Amino acid sequence: MWGPGRKMAFGAAPGSKSKLWYTIADGALSDVFFPFLDRVALHELRFFASAGGAPPVDDSADGEHRISWLSPGVPAFTVDSTHHEYRLTKEFFSDPEENALLIAATFTPELPDVRLYMQASAHWQPGTEGNFGQVLDTHPPALLFHQQDVWICIVGPFSRATAGYYRSSDLQIDLSDGDGYLTNSYDRAGPGNVALGAEIGIRAGSFQLAIGFAHTRADAEEVARQALEKGANNIRQAFERAWRSQPDMPQALAKVSGDEGVLARASLTVLRCLEDKSHAGAFIAAPCAPWGETNHDGNHVYHLVWPRDLCRIATALLDAGDSAAALRAFRHLQSRQRPDGGWYQNWFLNGTPHWTSTELDQVALPILLAWRLGVANCLDHDPYPVMVRPAAQFIIREGPLTQLDRWEDLGGLSPSTLAACIAALIVSAEFAHEAGEHVAAMHLRAVADYWNDRVETWCSTAAGQYVRLAGDPDHRPTEGAIAPEFLELVRYGLRRPKDERILRSLQSVDTSLKVSLPAGPSWRRYVGDRYGEHEDGSPWDGSGRGRPWPVLTGERARHFFSMGLPAAELIRTIEGFAGQGLMIPEQVWDGPDIPSRGLQFGRPNGSATPLGWAHAEYLELLVTIALAGFPDIVMPARRRYTEGPAHEPAFVWSHRHQITRLTAGRRLRVQLPRPGAVHYSFDDWATFAEVEAIDTTLGVWVAEIPSNRLSSGSSFSWTAHYMTGWEGKNFDLVVD
Repeated sequence: MWGPGRKMAFGAAPGSKSKLWYTIADGALSDVFFPFLDRVALHELRFFASAGGAPPVDDSADGEHRISWLSPGVPAFTVDSTHHEYRLTKEFFSDPEENALLIAATFTPELPDVRLYMQASAHWQPGTEGNFGQVLDTHPPALLFHQQDVWICIVGPFSRATAGYYRSSDLQIDLSDGDGYLTNSYDRAGPGNVALGAEIGIRAGSFQLAIGFAHTRADAEEVARQALEKGANNIRQAFERAWRSQPDMPQALAKVSGDEGVLARASLTVLRCLEDKSHAGAFIAAPCAPWGETNHDGNHVYHLVWPRDLCRIATALLDAGDSAAALRAFRHLQSRQRPDGGWYQNWFLNGTPHWTSTELDQVALPILLAWRLGVANCLDHDPYPVMVRPAAQFIIREGPLTQLDRWEDLGGLSPSTLAACIAALIVSAEFAHEAGEHVAAMHLRAVADYWNDRVETWCSTAAGQYVRLAGDPDHRPTEGAIAPEFLELVRYGLRRPKDERILRSLQSVDTSLKVSLPAGPSWRRYVGDRYGEHEDGSPWDGSGRGRPWPVLTGERARHFFSMGLPAAELIRTIEGFAGQGLMIPEQVWDGPDIPSRGLQFGRPNGSATPLGWAHAEYLELLVTIALAGFPDIVMPARRRYTEGPAHEPAFVWSHRHQITRLTAGRRLRVQLPRPGAVHYSFDDWATFAEVEAIDTTLGVWVAEIPSNRLSSGSSFSWTAHYMTGWEGKNFDLVVD
């Protein structure tokens, strides 16, 4: 059981002593992670105001909430909640020295008989028996959860307390059944979905709650009580000092922002908070489960590591001045690389894979991160032999089709995946050349040249419209979903920003996917996207309708700037999407307001807020404008593909890429998985020739067939002979 995917805030103390992270949703404490960022311990803690003769007021659901940061870049939060019966101000922050969370609150009832109550529930991990809860017989009483190997203790000025089961016999149910009064008190509950509740023992004024997390009961209680003894003021000051000691971002970023750097500092903080304290460099995608209220199996969760998101976050941290964090992320990637050179789709912090499909861009992006770190002189070792080389081998062996593209629901020939892979292969060739592996460098460039040459034929229609995905490397697509994936070709320098095909395709993207919102424009991912709420606002359940992504606003703003157009308006648009809590969402709602579901036109929907990738893209946009440059451009690739003479590279055949057609005037480069020779015939085997395959030292051997001699309309055949025998079949190709 998870809290809402739409978080108002997310924070943690810096350093490694405090191993907890907290979120706020709907004005209340939501998912709290301990002791790792992929382990939810506390599900929620919310308040109720109640008076005799009326049902209780759920502060989270019924109150109106305003949220603010303690100060820019310091993720302690104040939530002002108002209702016609009361006002409740809550501050949330953690102890940088202990695993303790503090809530400092002030309660102001409008009538003297209104009482304040608190209810907390622990996370129920799927596949377990649930949790145990207990009211400790102390003065005042304390609340204690036991969740597998985690203990949670809540202390505060409680006058009485009770244990029950969430939405069955919990405090809220009892207040509703008791006509506004707490009528039943139980001292323990469990196993199951346990909720503990208590009446706040003050009628009005300020009070403090402390929540301690530990691996034993005694330690959890001690941590909570010590935090309460320290007091909110002391812990708040220590928390602020700890964050103030972190390196600040370059001042130039604030100058090009639309809010004097407020969101930029928040974004840098959010990215830092996404790193686990026990697994250095393991940055999760987001501290939530999208549409968590309906997520019961734990499959579709974002508090995992994705190579794509990790690389985007690391790159943003690098450009924002935190090279140490970027290098930690790179080290983590190295530690999770598979023996075959690839990476899993995502994984838990201990490296256990969650989803196991192959996404080729997630193999390419770590190579590009290595390049960026090298250009910035931040590498403390040579990554080529241990990481870059195996990853490049995986790409040339498995590509160019990807099992899944960056949106993870379909695969094929993807412009965005191809862009990342081509840039990564050029980078890998540079690394290989520096290592003296010139044959390997030559083949890496040959594959990159071939893929780059074929991008338009593979991924755009005859009219020049790029599509999201295609599947046939032998025939140009006649149709396909419109999507802005092709902008990644510009991002890495493979195409010019004003390339006619790019601009023509952008017109279709704007016609089909652009959405005008109060903060400014945003774009949906692709035509036919189903990842978002249904039209009635009900949560995504495997189907729905895709909504606009602020990440795409950032990508479009980058392209605006690359064409010499002002991007300030789109910067302010992203800042508008972030709202009061300065959390940039994965998606924003683009339908009519549905108050009953918390959906407001132009505001975050129920997916994932904050999304690390979105905050990273915003920072990267500011860096691009502040430097008047494009740090993601791979200069060797730009010089090769947009500044030099046009290439007419050989086509590259492999067992994963068994093409049957090639362009007249081109040679065929056959890539074999082991040593051998290629036998080929241009006259239906009346005669034949043989060429020995050359060892590229990349785990593949290549033989080049001089098919450039053949005219259009002709065909030829070839087969391979290995030390163990013949290939067992002939391969035929037609020359177009």
